Amino acid sequence: MEIVNGNVRKKQNILVRLILSPEVGILIPLLILCAYTWTQNPRFLSVANFSVILIFATFVAVIAIGQSIVIMSGEIDLSVGLNAGFSGIIFGYLSVNTELHPALCILGGLMAGGTIGFLNGYLVSKFGLVNFVTTLATMFLCWGLAVTISGGRVQMPLHPGFMTYSMARPLGLSWSFFIFLGIFIIVEIVVRFTTIGRKIKAVGGNKEAAQMAGINVMRVKWGAYTFSGILAAVGGIFAAINMAGASPEFGPGIEFRTITACAVGGISFTGGAGSILGLGIGILFVNVLDNALQLLRLDVNWQLVITGFVLVIAVTMDIVKKRIQARNV
Repeated sequence: MEIVNGNVRKKQNILVRLILSPEVGILIPLLILCAYTWTQNPRFLSVANFSVILIFATFVAVIAIGQSIVIMSGEIDLSVGLNAGFSGIIFGYLSVNTELHPALCILGGLMAGGTIGFLNGYLVSKFGLVNFVTTLATMFLCWGLAVTISGGRVQMPLHPGFMTYSMARPLGLSWSFFIFLGIFIIVEIVVRFTTIGRKIKAVGGNKEAAQMAGINVMRVKWGAYTFSGILAAVGGIFAAINMAGASPEFGPGIEFRTITACAVGGISFTGGAGSILGLGIGILFVNVLDNALQLLRLDVNWQLVITGFVLVIAVTMDIVKKRIQARNV
């Protein structure tokens, strides 16, 4: 009898862990959302509609990957949105106003974003400044620099090679999407299977314990912020190429979309837990939700209410999940 009860409890624990996993936890409501929207508007599940969702999800998605790494390390980066805008402006300015090779224009944008991330990491990890205040300050720094450098004007036209790139539709998608997919797979492998990923989660889970284990906490946090800055730049460059010009108005609000995607995708805001695969499903859920609400012709204000409600549920579920996991340890 004890063996039977033990097997039952074991199966129950496996089922609980499966349901509580970030991938399965968000996949179920995503499928329900897709099914409901399809019954109300059959155009929702068309190839053309999902191509649009994936193409436009790319810009925020690549930035959200960097944000997720920062959050896993126990921090947060509010500057990612305007850093993307600033990096896009640097890229656009170089492309429009200089005769540099297109690759060097891209490199300039990446260096701009990486510098902001490096500065965030330096101030937070070296001096122990509050991440919220620090990244809020660099957020406004990026905004001011973007407007000053651009003169408040869209930087266009870009190099003709970028136009050819933006208009290409391999498999009905975009080259930006496939670059994002490559970054996504690489980061998922690093986080899930390498020492670097284990260090990031260890630092986010318990900074003191990680330090006692010989992990350089400052270096991990610094690296996370720098990586986030570089991916913010990638998102900004993607957006500039897609819009055929770098706009100083691009960026505000993106930081909150990345935070929402992380929360929905199971990235724990207490640090130390989450997966890039779960984040990917979270990104898809957020963008599918936006598309579904538009197809259902809901008022814009109600769309904001529903998005906020989803975020509250995601954070609440994270708390509940941790309590259930603690009881099952």
